[in-house]
Amino acid sequence: MSRPPNLAISPGHRSGAIDAVRVLGVIAVVAGHSLALPFVRPLVYSWHVPLFFFLTGYFWSRERGIRAELLARGRTLGLPYVSWFVVIACAFVPLDALLETLTPSRLLGPFYNGELSAMPFTTFWFVSALFATALLMRCVSGLPWPIMWGLGIAGSVAGFPIGGVLAQTPFAVGSAVPCLIFVLLGTLARTLRPRVARAGLVGFVLLAVSAALVAGRLALPLDIKQGNYGTPGLSDLVAAAISFGLILVAETVFTHLRPRIHRAATGLSRAGFVVVLAHPLVLWVLLKFTPGLPNALIFAITLTVPWVVGLVAVRTPAARWLTGADRLPNQRTEVHDDRVPVRRRGGL
Repeated sequence: MSRPPNLAISPGHRSGAIDAVRVLGVIAVVAGHSLALPFVRPLVYSWHVPLFFFLTGYFWSRERGIRAELLARGRTLGLPYVSWFVVIACAFVPLDALLETLTPSRLLGPFYNGELSAMPFTTFWFVSALFATALLMRCVSGLPWPIMWGLGIAGSVAGFPIGGVLAQTPFAVGSAVPCLIFVLLGTLARTLRPRVARAGLVGFVLLAVSAALVAGRLALPLDIKQGNYGTPGLSDLVAAAISFGLILVAETVFTHLRPRIHRAATGLSRAGFVVVLAHPLVLWVLLKFTPGLPNALIFAITLTVPWVVGLVAVRTPAARWLTGADRLPNQRTEVHDDRVPVRRRGGL
């Protein structure tokens, strides 16, 4: 049996494998909104949003206090939220007025009711819910583990009868209660990672079993924005299994890839937050002003246009405001051994 990888953290390094998983998650988010195909919902809604909560737990640091957590999430999540809300509003208001369908509720919806985050602000609920979940995790992470996990499980259970009510809270902060379990499962996966010797095989098994449960409709897809948490308990576990499986498979694959592939994944990941926040505007414009475009072309444009913008933005002085990540340095991004989970800073 091969030795499990050393899991020491090396601050400032980035994992091309984890970045690739994040990129895949962003693509899945865009596909879920723009690809009108029957298989898309079960294929991506079973894991694409929980993945980012899971990764928050996977790289969780117990060293921060609540104040430090608030400041850190404010920089990486809050600044892009504000920046892109202003940018999108400046584009949306005149265009919507031109169509004589100006709807102020679209502007205010994400603030007073997260579930009302409609195009072109479709994903703003996610940012504020992730922010709130990280703060909630920080508040409970100092408790004894039975209490911490008890709260997480209780929140998960509560998501089924009142998930819709929680989703309708201002900024969708109520969704932090059932989403806490994904962060906790991420921390558990991180704890178990050193014991996983054959990462690729274990990851493949996790993905295969999860796919069978989803295909057999035993684990129903989740729609966290609407407060729908699928099959009680099982859908949460499947979302975590898929997330961990993707990490394990990616780490195995990326050990055999050249550094430029690692750098490409990292570059795309740095720009990923722009795609999450801005792609609904692109999709809204396409649907409103270019009716009749093939669905595949709509998906391609909705995905690539904001990613190009993000790749440019991350190289500008406004990188922190637009992407949630530090400005990309002139030198090549250092890539860590992809057998090693690394602490990430900024962005998705």
